[in-house]
Amino acid sequence: MTDEQTAPVRRPRRGNLLSNVFALAAVAFGIIAVVLYIRNPGGGVAPVPTPAPGSAQLVNVTDVLRAQGLDVDQPPRLFIPMGPLNAPGQGVLIDGSPGFIFLYPDAGSAAADAASADADAVVPERLAGTPAPEGERRLTQGSNVIVVLVGGSDETWQKVEAAVASLP
Repeated sequence: MTDEQTAPVRRPRRGNLLSNVFALAAVAFGIIAVVLYIRNPGGGVAPVPTPAPGSAQLVNVTDVLRAQGLDVDQPPRLFIPMGPLNAPGQGVLIDGSPGFIFLYPDAGSAAADAASADADAVVPERLAGTPAPEGERRLTQGSNVIVVLVGGSDETWQKVEAAVASLP
């Protein structure tokens, strides 16, 4: 046997070439990310726009509630479908008490619904599969928004009313 027959055949190493290309791409993307971060240190979070009169959104309502010093959380699966009110209600916890924010396309339809609504009939007996909490149901309307609070202190209710009244 000759040395040529026993010697291993050397092939070009494609695996290393492909790994090097991916490593180079990762370094390039890392450099781009650093450059973009340095150019925009705030992280690119846009400020919440001020709504036009009669077109408040959920974020605007939660912001005015927080501005009144209220703690506002948005738990999952707390929701009221359309029923006595002609809009679905997004559930929130306002200082630990359940509340529901109903958004309408305009202030007129919200005012009309609020005028004929019974706060006790708005909240169903069961929420997310559990019995609705006990407590007085209170309803307030401002702009294109109706807020229903279940329970809560009188002080909390006064702050909710003031917050909703301040919506444009």
